[in-house]
Amino acid sequence: MTGTTALVVGGAGGVGEGVVRALLSAGAKVVVGGRDQGRLDAFSARLRTDGADVSQLTTAVLDGLSADLGPTVQSLVTEHGRFDVAVVSVASWGDQGRKPLLALSDEEWDALVAANQTVVFRLYRALVPALARTGSLVQLNGMSADIPFPGAGGVASAAAATKSLTRTLAAELGSRGPRVYEMVLGVVRTRARQLAGVDDNRWIDGTQIGEHVAELATAVSPLTGTVLQYFVDKVAGPQATPPQD
Repeated sequence: MTGTTALVVGGAGGVGEGVVRALLSAGAKVVVGGRDQGRLDAFSARLRTDGADVSQLTTAVLDGLSADLGPTVQSLVTEHGRFDVAVVSVASWGDQGRKPLLALSDEEWDALVAANQTVVFRLYRALVPALARTGSLVQLNGMSADIPFPGAGGVASAAAATKSLTRTLAAELGSRGPRVYEMVLGVVRTRARQLAGVDDNRWIDGTQIGEHVAELATAVSPLTGTVLQYFVDKVAGPQATPPQD
């Protein structure tokens, strides 16, 4: 990916971190967007401490729900040029904890929809014009988009909605570009889980996801022409069909 520029929204998060590491390793210039400058600074410092080459890494405060989202993205385009790939890796479990669906208050429901669905719509609206016509837009989603998720119905509903949103956008853009992908993920090994003592080497590594994003961006993946993709098994890798029960 030498000579290409990637924007990873949510890149300082658990899944996004692996994607950023992989894209940097592939030679891309990477802009990591997030809501908190302190967290972005800590992320850059951690990569530097780990020995990663951060000479091609830039961070930017980017809030998908803020009123200045559009101008912020445009300023990034002015600085870096149109992006070759944008990855949307955002999700929020909210402050309500695990709760039965019908026990959610209106306020809790509205907050979950805003943080998991509205934010994706607003990012798409801002990012599509910021991408090269031959570029790629990738949403990273979870299996809750496809299966029941008791205790997290608001998050699951938004995941299903953004899956539909992404596929609709892909159909509307058609061959006019950029290419749009919906990637439904299984359990991912993240730094936060490992620090909490929760880990399994059978789970997907975030860098594997990033390597697949790089293959999609450079159109060398056999799934380049497939909008909806599933990456739920570390050994099987990305697939065009959902896992069998």
